[in-house]
Amino acid sequence: MSHDLRPDLRLVFGGDVMLGRHVRDIMLRDGIHAPLEAISPLLRAADAAIVNLECALTDSTERWHGVPKAYYFGALPAAGQALADAGIRMVSLANNHSLDFDVQGLADTLRTLDAHGIAHTGAGADRAWAQSPAVVACGEVLVGMAAFCDHQADFAATDDHPGIAWLGLHDEAAAIDAFARALAPLRAAGVRWPVLSLHWGPNMATTPAPHLRRLARAAIDVGWKIVYGHSAHVFHGIELYRGWPILYATGDLVDDYAVDPDLRNDHQLLFEVHLGEDALRRIVLHPVFIRHGRVQPAGHTQRAWIDTRMQALCRDLGTTARLDGDLLVIEPDAATPHE
Repeated sequence: MSHDLRPDLRLVFGGDVMLGRHVRDIMLRDGIHAPLEAISPLLRAADAAIVNLECALTDSTERWHGVPKAYYFGALPAAGQALADAGIRMVSLANNHSLDFDVQGLADTLRTLDAHGIAHTGAGADRAWAQSPAVVACGEVLVGMAAFCDHQADFAATDDHPGIAWLGLHDEAAAIDAFARALAPLRAAGVRWPVLSLHWGPNMATTPAPHLRRLARAAIDVGWKIVYGHSAHVFHGIELYRGWPILYATGDLVDDYAVDPDLRNDHQLLFEVHLGEDALRRIVLHPVFIRHGRVQPAGHTQRAWIDTRMQALCRDLGTTARLDGDLLVIEPDAATPHE
């Protein structure tokens, strides 16, 4: 049988999932599925849905003992069931909220994810665990992910203390070396599609900084197939480099944050990446809208704003995003007039 007749592998990437604070209240009032249920058909239709889990899953009330923070995000342990039921199969924990409720909160999060069969990477009992990748099987094809975060340095895992896979990104040579080392166990495990998750850059930045663009390209150069960025709370354009997708910022998927009237951070996207036997086929973008701690498919007016903005952001990165019916589509042949 020709390889071309095999169905594409479909990975769906969402941005930050924050199920604490007011979203937690909604889950208590309206049921644990309320925040994600409207988009769960989209997530479940994929071979794997992947998000950045921007909260601890814990009943613990003991906050991080280090430098005081403005915000602490703790979700119900039952949120683990909600994530699994929504179709989320893999999460990054390399972010600046995984230890908001200290070591106990992280331990509870890891145990809850394990109990629900959700693969995770980016935080753990020590540095080796935090940096060890997650792998999920999509039929016979393995998808793997490693994750790093470039802020909240006091959350960094050490040889003898739990924490996140923290990585400074201003020493670019050291960061690229870390990217290469993180890829090695995935290659050894026979992973066909390695994903590098990066929680990087400042909140509400509208475009990727030049050093982040250099690092993303370097990650592709050392062998990563997909760069999956988040942290900005708004989406950035997509770059195709050597045929592989760089999702600089996937925005947020669900939260309770104040909405900036210009950046409109309630207007978001799901990123559906279609992979063939050994190549990117296309990227399909699904506009979504966050309202009162729930995410839903975007309405007509919201969709128009999202489409226009995303097309412009992609164009700035040399990528063509075209409308195909109601969805924005990026295809390799059309997307990169120059490398």
